[in-house]
Amino acid sequence: MNLIFLTVVFFVLVLNLLLNLKKMRKQPLSLRLLCRIVYACSFTLFLCIVFHINIPMPTRFFVNHVSPWVFSLLKSSNSTLE
Repeated sequence: MNLIFLTVVFFVLVLNLLLNLKKMRKQPLSLRLLCRIVYACSFTLFLCIVFHINIPMPTRFFVNHVSPWVFSLLKSSNSTLE
């Protein structure tokens, strides 16, 4: 990804965290924990992208494994119809 895009995403993440800190103090503990988990996951994914660490994502599995299988099925069914 482009470094400018990653920088903007990081600043939006930090800005969102700073804007919500005051409101989050009044929220129940379960919601605060959920927000902390979401921010931690977002920050971890951001760091993995910055350090070029590949994360096993579901879309990558479908693109690499399921899609070629479906195309092979379509190709074989198309050749039998001709």
